[in-house]
Amino acid sequence: MTSTEFSNEFDILFNSIATNAAPDIDLYEKSVYLTDAQEILIKQYFNPKGNKYQEGFENSSKRRNDLSQLVKPYKSVFSETINNNFKNFGITKDSKFFKIPKNTFLIVQERADILLEGNTDLDLSNLIDVTVVPTTHDEINIELGNPFKNPNKKRVARLEFSSEGLDYNIVELINPFRILNYRFRYVKYPDPIILTNLDSSFPGENLSINNRNQETLCKLNYGIQREILKLAVKLATADYKPELYKIKSQINQTSK
Repeated sequence: MTSTEFSNEFDILFNSIATNAAPDIDLYEKSVYLTDAQEILIKQYFNPKGNKYQEGFENSSKRRNDLSQLVKPYKSVFSETINNNFKNFGITKDSKFFKIPKNTFLIVQERADILLEGNTDLDLSNLIDVTVVPTTHDEINIELGNPFKNPNKKRVARLEFSSEGLDYNIVELINPFRILNYRFRYVKYPDPIILTNLDSSFPGENLSINNRNQETLCKLNYGIQREILKLAVKLATADYKPELYKIKSQINQTSK
């Protein structure tokens, strides 16, 4: 859809729900609602409990098609430089740090190659392909507090880690053995939907969405654009019509 189509159809749907009782919504506000709706829908697609058909993003051909442009592969190889920079911040002595793309929105599948202790000659017969599991700090604390727990050869724990100020993101992987690389598929962060050049349409206001201020079309396919539009209108209606606040409450709950 073009920016004009998004804007015009937004008005039609909004007025049909709000019965012309709310003030006009400008192009910046529409862009904010559309961008929020896009992110909410993508999160719902990856959380089966967040959509009415209880499907993950690959449980139907439609969902695979809707998000195919956003799913990217990546392989991060162990770097002595990165680990030396962050080793003093590791939560355990077994922490290793790996670089991932800055535009990573959601990681959907992840593996790692680890080398068992003592095998320093990179003998591939001793290389183990294991799953990487997103883990909470509470879960790690429980494991650390169990003196009888042996090192796990079959999984690598992953913790989120701040990468503020860097041109890439960092994850903390925890396993007592040598991790050679971290391989994953991820959903890249979607571009915002901006219906006009904000700097020229709203001069002097310094408006931006996700650090952008130029007109940006939705990159997803036409089918999901319709869903984004309808959800954006619901979000706007919930804001402008307080008696409909339950709409926004329900949307926020399913997007977590």
